Amino acid sequence: MPSRLSEWRAPLRAWQLDAFAQWSETRDRDALIVATPGAGKTRFAARLVHSLLHAGIVERAIVVVPREHLKMQVALTMAEHGMQVDYRFSNAVKRLATDMHGAVVSYQQVAFAPQVFRNLMRVPTVVVLDEIHHAGDAATWGQALREAFEPATFRIAMSGTPFRSDGTPIPFVRYVEGASVPAYAYDYTSALRDGVCRPLVFPLQGGVAEWVSHDGKIVSASFETALETKRLESERLRTALTQESWIGDVMQKAHAKLVELRAHGHPDAGGLTIAMNQQHARFLAEVLHRRTGVTPAIVVSEDDDASRRIKLFGRSRDPWIVAVHMVSEGVDIPRLRVGVFGSNVNTEMYFRQFCGRFVRAGDPNVQQQAFVYLPDDPKLRNLAARVTADVRAFLKKKREDDGMAAATAVQTEATAEDGLYAGLSATAIEGRTLDYGPLFNPGFAETPVPAKATAPVRGNAFTLHEAPRAETLVDEKESLRRTLAVLVARVSERFNVEHRYVHATLNQRFGGPISEATLESLTARRRIAESWLSRNAYDGLKDARAER
Repeated sequence: MPSRLSEWRAPLRAWQLDAFAQWSETRDRDALIVATPGAGKTRFAARLVHSLLHAGIVERAIVVVPREHLKMQVALTMAEHGMQVDYRFSNAVKRLATDMHGAVVSYQQVAFAPQVFRNLMRVPTVVVLDEIHHAGDAATWGQALREAFEPATFRIAMSGTPFRSDGTPIPFVRYVEGASVPAYAYDYTSALRDGVCRPLVFPLQGGVAEWVSHDGKIVSASFETALETKRLESERLRTALTQESWIGDVMQKAHAKLVELRAHGHPDAGGLTIAMNQQHARFLAEVLHRRTGVTPAIVVSEDDDASRRIKLFGRSRDPWIVAVHMVSEGVDIPRLRVGVFGSNVNTEMYFRQFCGRFVRAGDPNVQQQAFVYLPDDPKLRNLAARVTADVRAFLKKKREDDGMAAATAVQTEATAEDGLYAGLSATAIEGRTLDYGPLFNPGFAETPVPAKATAPVRGNAFTLHEAPRAETLVDEKESLRRTLAVLVARVSERFNVEHRYVHATLNQRFGGPISEATLESLTARRRIAESWLSRNAYDGLKDARAER
């Protein structure tokens, strides 16, 4: 059985307390919690799950996240509050070890095997669906969620952007006249008021691009030029983002801003550049190195090492990280203060999630503005203006009536990879800055780059500074499994017995396969394997006949 949970003692933010109190009054089976990126949805989810497990209302918790690298992060947060969830859960195993309170899995895992998760619902279960906007009904993920979690006792959906760009409904969410209805909503304006989030400043970067269009014509246009088609707009943006003459200048400006922030009260401030794809991420990292001398972290995949690198960057003092989608959602790196938007995805959902990486307030004694450098593309400019309007509303002490849930979706542009398209050149020029306006901040202007910072600023190369971190029960068990594998190999070699028969003996004596073993069972297996070696005597299965 999982360890008994003690009383909840961790502090909560005001909105988390309020949301928890509201949900506790009704305990609706389905509830949508909307909280702006950076507000602390994972801590809120931990509080809610803890209350249900502690009271014995449910026996299990399943948390579903959009990306692999978020699984460990959720497991660590849960472990901080006494709850052990298996972030290494495998669909092939199908069952949870009895010393686990539950599991954290990806939407993709659920889509591959919804029946596996439906079977886990045989005991009272709370399901937390993180960033639920990924699971519209028209998508495979959404259909799988309905099949898997229809029997769940509670289904708690969370999102910072509770709408999909394609407009499809989200499973387990109530709609009125086409709009999602949250059980609780905490918007960016409220987060600014409470000091939970930073205000954002958007230095818009103009310029002129030249490219061969999809139809073979050479086109030259600045970001101020009105183009005839969305496709041409997409090609212009893509050209700027792939030409060092443009993106290099922008990244150099962003780095100078980062150096300035580090020199004025925030010595470990960090920067994030988002890229279009893996090849583009590596290109941007090379450009950043040539222009500034900094070798950034590059995070381009969904594997365990990517998750580790993000965490190490978050705990380090290193200046820059370049990524594709890995840090678009859910990653908590409060020291991020400068961003470069190098993606050609321009949906409101994606843009707000990216901005959410920079709004997480850190040390209240540090200047709280964050800076996101954008191409002065018309659609990106419009999206930035919407966020800026939220900041103005905060400074006027007014709340927006609609909130993020009613935000208008902006469709993703084509990537212009087909046809004859080819970028030729692009030149960056000084653009405007969207901040919270001279009415509220008369003295604000984009701080001029000091003369000594206009040359490439030589920062430290990125290094992975490993730091101690809390270990979940899953990590402890994985360490024991590795130790046991070494012991089994030694037993096999010394007594001339196949590995599988040694494992079969241990499975037979300690209650089932190693994949479902509890910490107690793994410890007992290790002890008997060590005993065989120390006594130089093996008394287990040696062949298939004995196994039968």
